[in-house]
Amino acid sequence: QLHSRSAGRDGSWRTARAGMPEVAEIEVVNTDMSEEMVADLKATVIDVFSKGPKAHKYMASQIKAQYDIKHPPLDNKATSGVFHCIVGKNFACSVTHETHFACLLKVGSINILLFRSKDSPFD
Repeated sequence: QLHSRSAGRDGSWRTARAGMPEVAEIEVVNTDMSEEMVADLKATVIDVFSKGPKAHKYMASQIKAQYDIKHPPLDNKATSGVFHCIVGKNFACSVTHETHFACLLKVGSINILLFRSKDSPFD
């Protein structure tokens, strides 16, 4: 059973067959994450995009929730660092994040920033 759909003119995502999402090239703009963590993030992004066009806020919440499950803090305390996700076509930010836990992706015209941060940068 074939289905074809796309999200707007940018072609940022489409589904070729039911259950088989095809995401336009996911470009890693900048990262200090391990290759394994970036691969997990790409898989998470593909999963979220495959559910159809949604508001950027919804996409950010879903990516964060799924990534928190895949990579929880070692001691399960929020003070050990939790992930934050920003999704949008145009945004500026300045964040303090833990080393080896930040990644900026671009999918078509949509940017995705995922990073882990502790409650206090001085802990």
